[in-house]
Amino acid sequence: MAAGDIENETEQQGSEQQDIFTRVLGGGARVRILSALLGDYDRDLNASEISRQADIDRATFYRHIDDLRAWGLVEQTREVGNSKMYQINQESDAAKQLARFEWELIEHLAEKEDADEVDEDNWPVIRAD
Repeated sequence: MAAGDIENETEQQGSEQQDIFTRVLGGGARVRILSALLGDYDRDLNASEISRQADIDRATFYRHIDDLRAWGLVEQTREVGNSKMYQINQESDAAKQLARFEWELIEHLAEKEDADEVDEDNWPVIRAD
């Protein structure tokens, strides 16, 4: 699957699927920020929008955004008035791999659902052989 296909498929998933990243990796602030930005792969967002989507407060966002930028996963794209805008770094191989990983998780969950290997909360389970 091409990177563009992954990006489009990720955007088309419902909100339950978009948070699969946090379901698997946990709800840490950096994971939530990355999940929010991966959910809007082709859009840049300001701190308020990212914080709302990530369900974190803005102070938490500001504590972590520079680390994500330093790792090359997030870039500041522009300023609109006094608001800095951020986006997943589409030039970063690591960010592309995160998008691919998110898609692989969604596909894996779909396979588990088809095999009836999920619990009532739609979490994968291991069935006895």
